Amino acid sequence: MKIFLIILSSTTFIYSQLATDSLRPYFEFENPSPLSCLYIYFPPFLIQHGIETKSFIRSKTFRQIRERFGDVRSVDAIYIRAMQMTNNNTAIALLLSTIGCIEHSLVGLNVPVFSLYFPLTNESEQEFSRRVQRLPSRLYSDTPNTEAGDRDKLQHFFGSAFLTFIFESRDAAMRFGEFVEKGEDAFIVGGVDDDRDRRADRQGQHFGAALLDDNRRLPSEFLGVQLSSETNMLFVSYVNNVPLCSGRW
Repeated sequence: MKIFLIILSSTTFIYSQLATDSLRPYFEFENPSPLSCLYIYFPPFLIQHGIETKSFIRSKTFRQIRERFGDVRSVDAIYIRAMQMTNNNTAIALLLSTIGCIEHSLVGLNVPVFSLYFPLTNESEQEFSRRVQRLPSRLYSDTPNTEAGDRDKLQHFFGSAFLTFIFESRDAAMRFGEFVEKGEDAFIVGGVDDDRDRRADRQGQHFGAALLDDNRRLPSEFLGVQLSSETNMLFVSYVNNVPLCSGRW
């Protein structure tokens, strides 16, 4: 019986280690050739990478990442995957991360007499529903105990990080975020003025500002609950001193 238990525990450990190793590349930055990140500015590449970002979030691999490492850590995988696709073009990676986390297929504007609706995605209804369902949602200690949770905060987080990074200022992103919150309540169909959105905006601003100095910082350092030291130690990236593309040209 003891031999059986030893064999069983050893097999479980080996399987767990193999699963961790297979997912490790999704938490590691790459070192592309200098200036290769400029290719992403061509529209066909930008459109294609937007499609690939959404496909990654819908994938079985991303579901496994969420199940194994939790929702906050899986947000890191979204950003790192975008960095890998864009050859470390930080600005475009943040934009792609924002696009991948949009959880509305339509946005409606309240105008006199009637409402106008605009599409926000070219996905099929099935693709859109699967991607939204797989977005990380358990991000804070006070996350609502609902299916949607806080998945809508990701677009605020990455969007604010993008604006902070491209304008090199938290103030610009803060003013835009406040404009969106006030405008959402006044002009967006079903929109509300939400202080929890503002919290995600502020955390995104801090993330974007930190990326100006080091574009290998991670969203989990700024978003959501504090991670345990054990989880952080699982994915320490050792990178060489190579030219990085900031995406600011």
